[in-house]
Amino acid sequence: MTIDNQLRLICQKDIIITGGVTYPIFIGFVNSKELIKVANAPSFEPSTPNSDIAREVLEPPTKHWQRPLIQENVIAIRDRFDTDGEIMPNPILLAVNPDLESSINLSEQSTASGVKTGLWEVIVNKNSNNDIKPLWIIDGQHRVKGLSETTRNNPPLPFVLLHSTEQVYLPSTLAKIFAQVTTMAKALNPIHHAWMQYVFKLGKYAPDSVDWKAMTTVALLCSTQMFENKPNLFYSKIQFNPELPLSPISPGGFEFDAKYLQELIRDKYFKNLGHENILSEKELAEQIALAIHALKDTVRGESSAFFGTGNFQQKYFRDSFLAGVCAYLISMGKPRNWVDVLHELEFHTTDWDVSTWVNSTGGSAGTISKNLAYDCFEKVFELGGFPEGVNNLCDYLQGKGSYLLIEYKLIGSDNELINRRTPDQSRKFNLAEGVKKSTVNLPRDTRWIKISSPCENIGPIEMSREGHKYVKDYQFASFKRGKRFEDKELRELKNALTLEIKAEIYGDNQLVKQLTIKFDE
Repeated sequence: MTIDNQLRLICQKDIIITGGVTYPIFIGFVNSKELIKVANAPSFEPSTPNSDIAREVLEPPTKHWQRPLIQENVIAIRDRFDTDGEIMPNPILLAVNPDLESSINLSEQSTASGVKTGLWEVIVNKNSNNDIKPLWIIDGQHRVKGLSETTRNNPPLPFVLLHSTEQVYLPSTLAKIFAQVTTMAKALNPIHHAWMQYVFKLGKYAPDSVDWKAMTTVALLCSTQMFENKPNLFYSKIQFNPELPLSPISPGGFEFDAKYLQELIRDKYFKNLGHENILSEKELAEQIALAIHALKDTVRGESSAFFGTGNFQQKYFRDSFLAGVCAYLISMGKPRNWVDVLHELEFHTTDWDVSTWVNSTGGSAGTISKNLAYDCFEKVFELGGFPEGVNNLCDYLQGKGSYLLIEYKLIGSDNELINRRTPDQSRKFNLAEGVKKSTVNLPRDTRWIKISSPCENIGPIEMSREGHKYVKDYQFASFKRGKRFEDKELRELKNALTLEIKAEIYGDNQLVKQLTIKFDE
């Protein structure tokens, strides 16, 4: 019931006692058209900057935890309940805005003879500021808005009101209740869900867990304007507000949402907790920002795989660069200057226009390319240099320096394998360099061969005997485990086995070679 500038609610009251704290709860029905005048949801706006949300995430109590209204949902509720035969039995959850406690008065009703009825009257005084209302809608903002816009019907709306004169319902308490009843029950946007869980330390975001540390790093990276007197290129660019589009840094690329970047940093850095070089969240955010600055200053041009657009850009290069930075920090600690690090890794001399040799990074080739990029960048940054014969990362990703390792065992006079292998009982078979067809000679007494791929820049390998593509005994899986050769088999092979080899490399490319193994040395 509404009288002048007041909303009067008649409620039943109960209390919940837990952890030594008493939580009063009021239950009743309300006219949605009147409720909307005194209640709104503590939500962020579609235009709220990412940095504002990140800042609140780091400094609870967070007062803007709900998603903005979805107008399509409002219209659907309005249209459905503006027809005959529909009722709304599902209660909404309300709370008193902690900043406007004085706007609420409550009293238990009595009969004319003074007997308590058990019913409570809650008087909500309307606030003159329409943007700041005395009641918060914790759950059900779409129902309130939708029902308030009906024209034919005006169904009563059941509610649960959380209110205490003892101020037990703090903003953080109310937001945590929302996080518990909403993020675990309804489909929030994954980004919103992630930082809500983080704020209230729910699920995997327990304090000081690897997920909590990674999200703290991401929030600092988004909300800090300067690191070491240099503008932070990630400031307000990491997507915390799912209503805003992904935004690249300047001069381009490195578009991240908070959840994706949190998981990257968790997997590539904080899962190494216990290592002596692990930095604090603030230090890590600073080093990532400084490394990106150094990359911008070192690698230039719109055709760059890091900062380019269209066919020039390589998302997996950008992600892997951050993974490489994490690997360097774990292995080497904080560098004096990231520009020096990148120069040591020949970033300034590398041709980062990869559009001429990358065919595709979609589908199954994308998964292979992603894994190869991570492995190569992390290996190079961890070592602070390149494997033998490799000059830069692009050459490395094109397979340079890659090889198969061929290990073998000899047979003894007792017809048993001699397991004591000397260091020279192995051969390297180059995949990227050399001629397309080549021969490896092994001793006549060789009866066991193992072929493996120890190189980070090589993906899945297909292998088959020439002319016998589907014979499993000569496929890579058999050689990877180690294959035993019998005398009869070698006689049938005439002491020579020719294998067709195809190795996947970055960008939907392959290295194709033919290897002949001769048992005649």
